[in-house]
Amino acid sequence: MCKPNDAKMETSDSLNTTGAALPLAPAVTNKKWVLSRRPNGLFHPDKDVELVTESLSFDSCANDEVIIETSMLSVDAFIRTMLDEQAYHGATPIGGTLMALGYGKVIHAGSNSKKRVGSMVVGGMGAQTFCKVKASETTSLIQFPFMSPTASLGLMGLTTGLTAYTGVFHVCKRPSKGETVVVTAAAGAVGSVAAQLAKSTGARVVGIAGGKQKQAFLLNDLGLDGAVDYKGTESTLEEQLEKCCPNGIDFVYDNVGGEILDALLYRINPKARVVICGAISQYSGNLNNGKVQGPSNYLKLAERGAEMKGFNVMQYMYRLPFSIFGMFWLYMRGKVNMKEHIEQGIESFPMAMSKMFVGGHVGKLMVNLQQPPSS
Repeated sequence: MCKPNDAKMETSDSLNTTGAALPLAPAVTNKKWVLSRRPNGLFHPDKDVELVTESLSFDSCANDEVIIETSMLSVDAFIRTMLDEQAYHGATPIGGTLMALGYGKVIHAGSNSKKRVGSMVVGGMGAQTFCKVKASETTSLIQFPFMSPTASLGLMGLTTGLTAYTGVFHVCKRPSKGETVVVTAAAGAVGSVAAQLAKSTGARVVGIAGGKQKQAFLLNDLGLDGAVDYKGTESTLEEQLEKCCPNGIDFVYDNVGGEILDALLYRINPKARVVICGAISQYSGNLNNGKVQGPSNYLKLAERGAEMKGFNVMQYMYRLPFSIFGMFWLYMRGKVNMKEHIEQGIESFPMAMSKMFVGGHVGKLMVNLQQPPSS
């Protein structure tokens, strides 16, 4: 049998065959964002999605499922790719709930779920206040010492901090002292961690981001050796790269693709390594339809005897224990940290997604669904 707790619940009436009332079944009111149309180019939070309300009955919980009250949601670039009809991570159907990783509290557990009511779990929650998922698709939330619970989505999160760690240390030969490293989208969640990890090797690190505020963040907060503002009007991207990387580039951690990747390939040194983590510049309409802007300077790889390799963190799961230990060790030594940008309430999720693609945040972008304590 299932085990409810005292979460905010409603009840649903039903009648038996004689017309007598049956015991009331506990339920919760769920708010969720569903896809109303496929985006044409940039994601439009006021047109592409719709907030709907539904009643989620505990009776609908199968023996191997749990119902979770969502506490925090992660806003990641891959969510936009799932809104296309063809998607590497799986396409969200029209009317389907937007995907989002997050963590929350189990408020109802099936008899075979092997989960305890009141326990905290992390997994694919979806952009909603409550979710019903198979218990096997969640894992227990790890409370890392000296870190907030949000670290499970950020610095110690699989799609954020551990992705950065994998790309810097496991995909190609790692950066070394004296080399020049360039990280794109360096003010974002993955990029800001990757830049700090590269800096911990003794390499000279240059970050690329858009806007004066982010440029200052890279120099003053992260302590990078150089920062390129690709939106700057005082000098071109190429001129800034020439100034920041006068001796060429030995290692690239790319999250952007497009024209910026092309400019970096032009400046790579012999035996350089180019790690492809993502291509956020191509996610708003070019992906999955044959319109991705590929690197026209790719022959520099051959000319310089360099390599370019892409990765998905899931391909390196066998290295995960090493990545977790290594990240925590660097965190305790003060070598890496995570700046967080947290929006409030389920209603803010689409606008938070939009900020991901227009440069409206710095660091890890999340949405807090926990209600503040009443005064």
